[in-house]
Amino acid sequence: MTDKTLYISAFAFAFIIIASNYLVGFRIFDAQVDLSQASNTLTYLAMDIYSHITYGAISYPISFLLMDILSEKFNRKDVLKALRIGLLLAFLPSIIIAPNPYIAVASVCAFFTSQFLDVIVFFKLKQKYPRLWWLRNGVNSGICQFVDTFIFFHVAFVLVLPYHDVFMMFLADLIIKLSLNLFNMPIFYLVAIKTYNKLNFFKR
Repeated sequence: MTDKTLYISAFAFAFIIIASNYLVGFRIFDAQVDLSQASNTLTYLAMDIYSHITYGAISYPISFLLMDILSEKFNRKDVLKALRIGLLLAFLPSIIIAPNPYIAVASVCAFFTSQFLDVIVFFKLKQKYPRLWWLRNGVNSGICQFVDTFIFFHVAFVLVLPYHDVFMMFLADLIIKLSLNLFNMPIFYLVAIKTYNKLNFFKR
């Protein structure tokens, strides 16, 4: 990985983290959902999840896509270095702009744990099943996003919100992230598997 690629990647990680830490404080459907209108338990649950979706759920999965693309093309040491630099760059701005200080701490804990796990498992799957790109990208990212989302919402909000809200925010964000992960898979295939040799950014 060239220095240019390293620092562009690190700044991209930092930007995604900072933006997501800010956006997680805002629900997409800000209007109060009247749960009394639910006709049955399933409808009630769907409406409850719907009312807790945040904008951070949309922006954050991009970091996993970027991490997997880098992992496909570069060695583990360089990818983890970009991850560490990105975290360092993002920490202070996250403290400043996040709706509460726990969010910055939660973000660092969740991001480092899940992305480190993502990289480690990605390389092991790539080594063992080199042709199964969808396994190391889609399935691996889905599992790591579960880990990330669980850690983040419990560290960030368990001391400041009722646990029902914490769990529903976790569940709502996870559903959105896993859904977006399906859309990220063809992008990963196109960029990391098919056309990366044509992109100067990925030159080693």
